[in-house]
Amino acid sequence: MNTKGFLKTAILSAALLAMNVNPAAAAEKMFTVINHTDDVVRVWGKSNDYRFGRIKPKTIADCTCNALYNKDCFDKKGGKAKIKLALEAKNGKDLYSGDTCTKLYIAPGTFIDVTYDVNRRHIRCAIVDKYEIRQPIPSFEEADTNKDGKIDEKEAEAIQLKTDFNNFDKDLNRELNPKEFDRAIDKINTFRGVPF
Repeated sequence: MNTKGFLKTAILSAALLAMNVNPAAAAEKMFTVINHTDDVVRVWGKSNDYRFGRIKPKTIADCTCNALYNKDCFDKKGGKAKIKLALEAKNGKDLYSGDTCTKLYIAPGTFIDVTYDVNRRHIRCAIVDKYEIRQPIPSFEEADTNKDGKIDEKEAEAIQLKTDFNNFDKDLNRELNPKEFDRAIDKINTFRGVPF
């Protein structure tokens, strides 16, 4: 085989290989952070200064990274990534992490639940199963979708307050006023172990 033929074959083989490998190599991998705090949580890879982003209070956010471009994402043995999470202080400069949040080795598809630590200055991180994830309870204003100043049973069902509704409805008018709503939220959050 002459040089020209060899080059043609090599280029064709490389192109076919690239067609088969690139989509898999370029596939985005992600993990999910559930922020149950009233503050912003910062997330970044520990391999270098690449930042995954800032997660707003009481939100569930997917952090994605492309292994083809961001080598610090899922680059550890076993396909895991080393990440750190920290609570952003009100001044936007200081960061506070609990022991469980500074060195997390996670696999793609992991769900990390973030709550306040006991001192409420640091945070606590835990890897949870998908079925454990619950959207944070909204405020009274957010829950009152028809803006009539009370939460009816339909609105209560939408925010997981349908169960034990009668226990929360102290005046038995089939609606929750702001005070009844607050009492219900306190009870629900106690059962959830989510202190916000």
